[in-house]
Amino acid sequence: MREGRALAGSVLLSAKGPKWNDTWDLASFDANERNTTHQQLIVLDLNGTLLHRTQKNNGVRKGYPRPHLGEFLRFALDNFAVMVWSSAQPATIEEMLRKLLQPYCTEFVRVWDRRYCELGGSYFEKATSIKDLQRICDGFGLDQSPYRDTYGKYSGYRGACAEMKGHWTIDNIILVDDTETKAARNKDNHIHVSTFGNPNTPRETRAPTDDELLKLKQYLGGYVEKKASFPSLVAYLKEYPWTEFRDLAAATKGADTLTDTN
Repeated sequence: MREGRALAGSVLLSAKGPKWNDTWDLASFDANERNTTHQQLIVLDLNGTLLHRTQKNNGVRKGYPRPHLGEFLRFALDNFAVMVWSSAQPATIEEMLRKLLQPYCTEFVRVWDRRYCELGGSYFEKATSIKDLQRICDGFGLDQSPYRDTYGKYSGYRGACAEMKGHWTIDNIILVDDTETKAARNKDNHIHVSTFGNPNTPRETRAPTDDELLKLKQYLGGYVEKKASFPSLVAYLKEYPWTEFRDLAAATKGADTLTDTN
C-alpha cells in the first residue's frame, strides 16, 4: 500500500470566493468512475471534516488540512471509491481541492457541490442542506438539479458517469460528515466525525492533537480486513458503530497517556 504524503500546513484562500470558470480542470472524474473496480463508495465532506476554511480576517481567508489527511486519503483511495460532496459553491470547492487536497483529488470518482444538495432556503444564502445518497444510486446529475443554471448555461462536468448508473447501491455508500443534518435521509450510512476547526477551540491546542482521521482509517481498516464477513459496508457500520469505536479509542489513548506519565 502506498503511503500518503503530508499536506501543506496552511494555504491562502480567496477572501471573496474565486470566480467560477465553468469547468473542472483537476481530473477526468467521469473516467475515474468508469474505470473503478470498487463497489464501496466513501462520500467525503470538506470544510469541518477534511479541512478548516477560516472566516475572513482583515481580508484574508486561510485553509488548514486536518492532521493525517494525506494518510487517510491514500488509504481510502486504495480500498474504496471516493468522492467529495460539499454544500459549498463549485468555485470554492475547486480551490480547496486544488490547494489542499492535491494530488489525491485527481483520483476521486465524483465531486458534487451545492447544486446537488437539497436546500432549505436560497442558494446564495445560508440555508440547511441535505445530501441524499440515493441520488448517487439513481444516476442523479446536474441536469436534474433545480440549480443547474445557477451560473448560466453550463456545458462541463455533469456530476455522474452515465455508464455507471446502477453500479452504486445505497448499502455500500457511506457519508463522512461533521454535520448530522446533512445525513437526514440516510442516517444508517452516516459516519459523524467531530468538527475540525471549531472556532471555540484555539488552534494551538487543537491541531496537534486531532487524530480523528487516523481513527477513521483504523475503523474502516477493520472493514477491509473483515470485508468477506459482511454483505455490505453499511452492515459493518451497524455491527460496529463508529461512535463506540471512536470513544473506545479515545479512552484507550487516555489510559496509555496516564500510564506513560506515571
